[in-house]
Amino acid sequence: MRKLLKLLLFISLILCFSFNILLADTNKYVDEKLGFSIVPPEGWEVKDGKPYNLAVMFVGPADEGFMPNFNINVVNLPGEVTEINEDLISEIKVQLEAVGEYYGSLEFISEGVRDVSKYKGYEIVYTLNVDKGLSFEQKQVYIIYEGRFYIFTFTSLKDNFEKNLPAFEKSLSTFEIL
Repeated sequence: MRKLLKLLLFISLILCFSFNILLADTNKYVDEKLGFSIVPPEGWEVKDGKPYNLAVMFVGPADEGFMPNFNINVVNLPGEVTEINEDLISEIKVQLEAVGEYYGSLEFISEGVRDVSKYKGYEIVYTLNVDKGLSFEQKQVYIIYEGRFYIFTFTSLKDNFEKNLPAFEKSLSTFEIL
C-alpha cells in the first residue's frame, strides 16, 4: 500500500511539474477584476487598455509602418440582454457604419456565428477605408457570458490582414472566463 501511495505521489508531482512547464511558456494574461485570461500572440506587446476604455491591448511588430493589434473590451450588460441576437447584431452594425462614415467608409466583408474556445460567439469582418491609399481590415468577435459582453477587435492593414490573422486566432482560442 505504501509503495502505491509513493507511486501516486511521484506521478502527481511529475504531472504538476509538466503542467507548470507548459504554463511557464505561455505568458498568459490574466485580468482578475474582469474575470478572464488569454495568451497574447507570441512576440506581441501587452499594453494597458484603460486609457482607451479597454481591458487590454496587444500590439504586434510594425508591418509596413503599422502595428497590427487587437484589444479586448468587457461591458456589463443590462439584465434583459442575455444573448447575441439579430437586434444586437443590427445595432452593432449601425454603430460600425457610423464609425466608418466618420473616418471615411466601411465595407462589410463577412459575418456569422462562431465558437471562441468553449463559448458561442459571433464575428463581423469589415474594411475601414480611411484615406485613398489607407485601408484597415478588422475582425470583431463578440461573446455574451453571465451578463458581460466581451468584444475582441483585431486590426491590420488590409493588405496584411491574412498574414496577421493566424496570430489573433491562435490567441483568441486561448480565451477563458474565470
